[in-house]
Amino acid sequence: MTNKIIKSNLFEAYVTKKTKWIFVKLENDIGVFGWGEATLQGKEKEIFSNSQTIFELILNKNYISPQDIKKQIPFNNIVEAAISSAIMQCLWDIEGKLKKKSISSMFGKNHEKISTYANFNRSTVDRTPIGIANKLQEVVKDGFTKIKFAPFDEVSVGLTSKEIREAMKPGLERINIIKQTVGPKVDVMIDCHWRFNFETTIDLIKEVEGLNLYWLECPIPETIESIGELKKIRSISNSKGMFLAGLEKKILTAGFERYVKSGVYDVMMPDIKYAGGPDELIALDKFFNDHNVKFSPHNPTGPVAHAHTLQICAAANEPPLMEYQYKETEYFKSLLKNPNPEIINGKSRLPADGFGVGVTINELEIKKFN
Repeated sequence: MTNKIIKSNLFEAYVTKKTKWIFVKLENDIGVFGWGEATLQGKEKEIFSNSQTIFELILNKNYISPQDIKKQIPFNNIVEAAISSAIMQCLWDIEGKLKKKSISSMFGKNHEKISTYANFNRSTVDRTPIGIANKLQEVVKDGFTKIKFAPFDEVSVGLTSKEIREAMKPGLERINIIKQTVGPKVDVMIDCHWRFNFETTIDLIKEVEGLNLYWLECPIPETIESIGELKKIRSISNSKGMFLAGLEKKILTAGFERYVKSGVYDVMMPDIKYAGGPDELIALDKFFNDHNVKFSPHNPTGPVAHAHTLQICAAANEPPLMEYQYKETEYFKSLLKNPNPEIINGKSRLPADGFGVGVTINELEIKKFN
């Protein structure tokens, strides 16, 4: 059966002072629509300025499978990848509605419940030890046994090693208060946002080696040139009982290949918004599985990406661990006609309403932002 996209729309929503979500809606020639998310922090203007050119590549073109469209859209950089990945999300949403199946069913559903961890970084406005401890009480009360935080607010790219060592001290205090608050039964992941260099990452590992962290994420910039250093960091991390995780902004399977084959990470974190959409995450899951790398999708943004990621996690080979942006804003619920399933004791079911991705943006609500 041939299909044709005839309408495209881009919606934006400033949901907090530091967070803006971007959603894509595509509609076909018989009125079936699909939703995707193209949120890319700091690149919102580029998303909007490039979107129409990319939409023109798909409008009024006959296709049989979403894969036919994928061959026509660009993934040359992170901005193009965000737009094109959102297009692929929309197309698979439409495909599921046409076939009266969920996205997970189309790819072969393996799991009814998805394990999640709470990224409580953005919802923690008060970054003092007391503020962090108070937020943690809420997170633990909600039943999460795996949590993530980005504690190194004072460390920035471009600092010397000496400056990094000084700037990391408040972050180390935050890590200590997290561990003291949650105790040994909660796994703690620490995100470094590529702010360290090799030398100071080794210092960091020494500082936290007695804290039994679950993983260290993105300590240094992820380039082909840094593969050797990443392998050494992984080896040292593993010797301290800690996983190394990363690669949240790589594009298509080709963007992960050298890193996977080089063995730089225990856990890789493709994002459905940048890696190429639902089908690409399925391909990556298989690729990682073949090379004994854990699949743990990056998912720190809005409710549409969350729903799509749930669908893919349900179809993954092994039960994955999925990121959840913990209660950053009530818009996570209110921007949908029906919210994503509640996460109970760190587990989420799939969206129950309809086919495709299973959620729909409430356009009356989102138009208040536009």
